[in-house]
Amino acid sequence: MAYPISDFTAQNIGENSSAERRDGMTVNSEVSINGSSNLYDMVKFNGNGCVYSITLTGSPGTYDYVLNVDAQGPSGFGSGSGYLAFTDKSGDTYKLSIYSSTRSVHTVRYNSQQPEIVKIQWSDNSIDD
Repeated sequence: MAYPISDFTAQNIGENSSAERRDGMTVNSEVSINGSSNLYDMVKFNGNGCVYSITLTGSPGTYDYVLNVDAQGPSGFGSGSGYLAFTDKSGDTYKLSIYSSTRSVHTVRYNSQQPEIVKIQWSDNSIDD
């Protein structure tokens, strides 16, 4: 399913960076960064880890919102994990650690009165609040 695009702006791309969108990522949309939907060129971890896509959707049940992150973690002995943090308009931050070097879709489920994602951070190290 193709979603509308929510474009974020990053000053730097590659490892250990962040991207922001002042008005926030709308529900039922997909992330692009600096106009590119090829996130694997933008959001990178060490050991060839990367993010391929990020979507935000609504969800019935306990949690109202779901971030789906298509990604793979670093590969190689001792390569660690890739870390992501998503901050919504209310200022709450939701974190995801990706350790498997096998590409798969990871989910972050959350509730919020202001669910629009305004900042995405990625790093080879754990991200502090």
